[in-house]
Amino acid sequence: MMPDMKNAMQKAGLSSSPAPGSRPAEKRSSGGEPGGACRDCFPPGYPVYFGPDGHTRPDLLLREAEDIAACLESAKLRRHQLRAFYGHAKLQLQRLQNGASFGEIHADIAKLKAFAADRAGRRDNALPEPFKRFIDLNVNAVRDKHSFEKGFMLHFEAVVAYCARIRE
Repeated sequence: MMPDMKNAMQKAGLSSSPAPGSRPAEKRSSGGEPGGACRDCFPPGYPVYFGPDGHTRPDLLLREAEDIAACLESAKLRRHQLRAFYGHAKLQLQRLQNGASFGEIHADIAKLKAFAADRAGRRDNALPEPFKRFIDLNVNAVRDKHSFEKGFMLHFEAVVAYCARIRE
């Protein structure tokens, strides 16, 4: 279902292609660090979920998500690692949509940081540092139901969709 997200976004007019007459988005480099760990894979102030109008910023779901996915791919993130974290976050979203209060699920969202720290510190099958940072920064930005549901989860879903080429 995730690879279809990119097609659905394009059909809705949300393409990652630059608008006619605009400059193409700059690609972020891996900085030549071992394992492709990207220091500049996150824009300054990241994450900013909402624009001045209070709506989710389209660029968060397009260019930023695509750049982060490319960084995670170059850092050798594995599909099962990505899916484990996304699955946990998706479960919390489902709980919220089924009537749980944000307060009930907030601690379970915060656990993502502990899981990332544990997995990043493992000798075998370690979680790449850029993905740990992605989790840390986004969990820190979740303050309420709106930031989780319309910010973090929409962004995470877009990053997962752009990670379709990542191998198991």
